[in-house]
Amino acid sequence: MRYRAFLSYSHADAHWARWLLRRLEGYRVPSRLVGTPGIDGPIPARLGAMFRDRDELPSAGDLSTTIRSALDDSATLVVICSPAAAQSQWVNAEVEAFRSSGRGARVLCFVVAGDPTSRGSGKHDPALGCFPPALLQADANGVQREPLAADARREGDGRERAFLKLVAGLLGVGYDTLAQREAQRRNRKLVMVAAASLAGMAIALALAATAYVARNDAQRRQAQAEDILGFMLGDLREKLTTVGRLDLMRAVDNKATTYFATLDPRDLSDRALEEQARSLTGIGQVRLDEGSHDAAMTAFREAHARSTALRERQPANGQRLFDLAQAEYWIGYVALQQGRYDDAEAWLRKYRDSAIALAAMDRDNFGWQKEVAYGHQNLAVMDEKRGRYAKAEEAMREVLALYRIWTRQRPTDTALQFEAANATSWLGTLAMRQGKLRDAEALFAEEVRGIAGNRSAEPRNARWKKESAEALALLADAQTQRGRWTEARASVRDAGALTEALSRQDPSNRKWQVSLGLCRLWQAQLDAGPAPAAAATNAHAAETLLAAAHAAEPKDQRVQRGLADAHNLLAQLALARGDAATARAQLARARALLEPEGQTQPGPLNITHVNTLLLEGEAAQLAGDDTVAAASWNRARQLLLANAADPLPFVRLDPLVRALRHLGDNDQAQRYHQRLDAAGYVPLRPWPASTAVATR
Repeated sequence: MRYRAFLSYSHADAHWARWLLRRLEGYRVPSRLVGTPGIDGPIPARLGAMFRDRDELPSAGDLSTTIRSALDDSATLVVICSPAAAQSQWVNAEVEAFRSSGRGARVLCFVVAGDPTSRGSGKHDPALGCFPPALLQADANGVQREPLAADARREGDGRERAFLKLVAGLLGVGYDTLAQREAQRRNRKLVMVAAASLAGMAIALALAATAYVARNDAQRRQAQAEDILGFMLGDLREKLTTVGRLDLMRAVDNKATTYFATLDPRDLSDRALEEQARSLTGIGQVRLDEGSHDAAMTAFREAHARSTALRERQPANGQRLFDLAQAEYWIGYVALQQGRYDDAEAWLRKYRDSAIALAAMDRDNFGWQKEVAYGHQNLAVMDEKRGRYAKAEEAMREVLALYRIWTRQRPTDTALQFEAANATSWLGTLAMRQGKLRDAEALFAEEVRGIAGNRSAEPRNARWKKESAEALALLADAQTQRGRWTEARASVRDAGALTEALSRQDPSNRKWQVSLGLCRLWQAQLDAGPAPAAAATNAHAAETLLAAAHAAEPKDQRVQRGLADAHNLLAQLALARGDAATARAQLARARALLEPEGQTQPGPLNITHVNTLLLEGEAAQLAGDDTVAAASWNRARQLLLANAADPLPFVRLDPLVRALRHLGDNDQAQRYHQRLDAAGYVPLRPWPASTAVATR
């Protein structure tokens, strides 16, 4: 065997493992025993190599290849037994793996805490049990062996006597024989020690003083390192976030990662592990801002693993539950951005449940109470994504009512003011989905005013500039649908100025580049009728920005739809000037985005895809191919009417009226046109003339 023994222990008993390893590796067998028969042949002068498992927090529920190999190469398994070891799934797995090789008799126990007589029955307290379950299981022959244990507790054998018992078991000799030889050797050494003690005392005192100073210096340096790390991941990150410096945040993350790499994972303190989880969460947020969803998901999942471990160590610690909830939220958020609604909803429900448990732990902690509102709001967003608008609106109104109470109580809390504005914005979106255009415009205008207050209070905070641009774009959408085009152009112009300044400030911030691209697209759409040349310039600019973002993160559905909209608009402008070839080329690019190669199952209805079909019909008609035109318009009509609730969702009405008018079905088109008129809807692009091409 490569190792005399494999030491298996819980992280909580690491100090015992280090002590025992040093004693075993430094132990010299009494000379009179060397060469005599032992359990593994002639007894050597030293015990030989030992293996101490230093792994911590495996990424899967199975032992690593390194651990299994070390177990196979070890003559004996030494289990440091305590209540922590009894509850450790990793210690139990190591015992099971060793026993499965048929060497159950070569398992030795070294009890450091708990009660060896507590087995979970009778008068004994099961919480004091110190043996992992695998040690108490019967062997392959059905025989349940009593674990051979050396009891290092003060009320047991004591540390030194227990150590000798363990050595006797490793060598395969009787304890009394080993103890007698040790006593003889000890007596011989006493004479030598007495002669050197006077001289050694002075040296020892000097060394002790030096060691004391060195230990204090090491502890002081560690505390300083942890304080600096806490500042980097806390206050410094918050300051960098306000100015949107992703490059500096990456540098902070790299420094933290380098520091963590120097630590032994088994010896990570709870604070260091907590800071590591925070660092991973920050890395995930930076990767998200860069548009790297997969990299962000990896970081958030690693943060979740560490937060879960900390939560298991201290289930009554609210901060541990808070950190775990944040990881759950971010995993759900990334899934939502990638359009994986089932995964997103599952994780956001976990987050909501964690938030409810967290709030119950401390009713006076306002930050924890807000987590419940976030949890309900996230699930309302999921209802909106799935078309459950009335249910989503009811939940969001309850959330907004809470925010309005809180903002009156804390009028200077800008983060709280934004959260209230964000809830207002979602109500505006839900109003738009239901055709309540006037209500939607009023709600979006309220959101714009709320975030403008934050910008006034914190003019250097880049976050409020970015959120203002997003709010102005939503307001412009509502104004456009109501025919208030002058107001819409002003909103888009203001949003464009904000996003352009942000994108110049940090070109690596992918989210800001996307926001600028979408603003350029809005400007182009508003200018398509009165100023087609300006519209084309902005549409090409939007196409360039969004294409770069799509290349960096092809799973981002918002970017995908925006880029397809840019291609559609360029096709529309080409059709207006009679250029069917250019229009068809742009529409082919849009279709490639919306119908990925290899996709076999249709996804949720995408209005951008429908608009592509409508424009393809117009391009075919311009080229004189009425059959292809009719096929495209019929396909658009089928998609809009398929799997639709009654009444038809408001967002489908405009393209459906266009498809029906193209097909000459004016009576049917008029039915849907009336709903649009009742909502005060004004089309940005004129309605097509009825062609009745389907009857040709």
